[in-house]
Amino acid sequence: MPAKTYGYAENSAEVDALQSYAGVDVILEDMPERGQYRMLRRFLREGDTLMVTALSSLGDSDGTIGGEMDYFLQHEIRLVVLELPITMQELDTSSTALVYRTVKEVLRIWQQHKEAVQVQRLVRQKEGIQAARKAGRQFGRPVIEYPKDWKCVFEQWQARDISAVEACRKLKLSRSTFFRMAKRYRQKEIGGD
Repeated sequence: MPAKTYGYAENSAEVDALQSYAGVDVILEDMPERGQYRMLRRFLREGDTLMVTALSSLGDSDGTIGGEMDYFLQHEIRLVVLELPITMQELDTSSTALVYRTVKEVLRIWQQHKEAVQVQRLVRQKEGIQAARKAGRQFGRPVIEYPKDWKCVFEQWQARDISAVEACRKLKLSRSTFFRMAKRYRQKEIGGD
């Protein structure tokens, strides 16, 4: 069976980019779950070529992409990535292996860089929140003040003279707000504030 060239695209823009290359036998468009990709991968045979526009078409992380590259190298399937012109050249097996190792190393370094940037962003965010709190900035929803008849109605409710529904009606509060305020009021009494 002669070797075939397959194209795999995740959206219509990628389909258009792949169709501009002559000799692409099949172009599959996929949804984010990559179901079509997994099916296509089972059809690929030694000597076939898989053409994608970007490495991200193979997976979401550097580990997944590296695993796919290893699979292609092991099964002698040529991978052509349009964003990496060196993969478009005809290379022997050892040169292909070198290119794949280099790309995998670059991916690993890029992933480490992304993780370091994320950690740095979180540290800066935490420092900014701490500085804002020191400056007196309040975060979250403002605390609802107790209604003017709160203490009297609350004591009646605690003594079971009135129901929670009646207490809510008298104070013009929803049930959830009433119970939240009651909890806060009890904690305030216990704390001695």
